Amino acid sequence: MTSTLHAADIGRHRDTMPPRLVSVSSGLGGVGRAIGTMFVAAIVILGITGFGMALLPFFGWQSVVLATGSMSPGLPAGSLVLERNVPASDIALGDIVTLTREGKVPVTHRVIAIAPSAGVLPTRELTLKGDDNDSPDPRPYVVERAGLVVGGVPWGGQVIEFLRTPLALGIITILIAVLVLRAWWPQGADDDSLDEEDPA
Repeated sequence: MTSTLHAADIGRHRDTMPPRLVSVSSGLGGVGRAIGTMFVAAIVILGITGFGMALLPFFGWQSVVLATGSMSPGLPAGSLVLERNVPASDIALGDIVTLTREGKVPVTHRVIAIAPSAGVLPTRELTLKGDDNDSPDPRPYVVERAGLVVGGVPWGGQVIEFLRTPLALGIITILIAVLVLRAWWPQGADDDSLDEEDPA
C-alpha cells in the first residue's frame, strides 16, 4: 500500500512539473533579447553616423572617401578621412589637403611645396604629391581655401558612401520608426492576444 501511494505521488509530482522546454525557451528568449538589443544599438549607431555625416558641412567639416590608392599605404583606396575647410594661409608643408578640380574628381594629396601666388594675397600656390606616386601632380594649384585632412582610417569609406544615399537614410528612418512604435506599443496587447488563443 505504501509503495502504491508512493508511485501515485511520483506520478502526480511528474504531472505538476514544468516541462523542460520552458527553461530552454526561456534561455532562447534571453538570447533573442540580447540579439535584439545589439540590433537596436547597431541601428541607432548607423542612424547617428549617417545624420552626423550629413550635418558636418554646416560646421565647416566634411568626410571624404578616397577613390584611388595614391595615398597608400597609410590611406589606401576606400579610406575615410575627416577634413576641415581652412584658408590657404593655414596650410603647412606636409599637410594632406583635398582640393576640388573643375570637371574632375577632388584630389587628396600631400603638400610638398608652398609659394605665394601672383594673384590675390590670400591665395597660395600649392604643389601636391600622392604618397604612393613617383612624381608630383602635373601643375601647382592656386587656392584660397582647401580641405585640411585632420584624421583618417584605412577603411569604412564604402559604408559611409552607402549611408549617404537616400536608400540608406530611408531604411534607417523606417527601422527607427518601427523601433519607436514597438517601444510605445502597449505591453499587455500581446498577452491579451495569447489569452484569447488559449481558452485553458
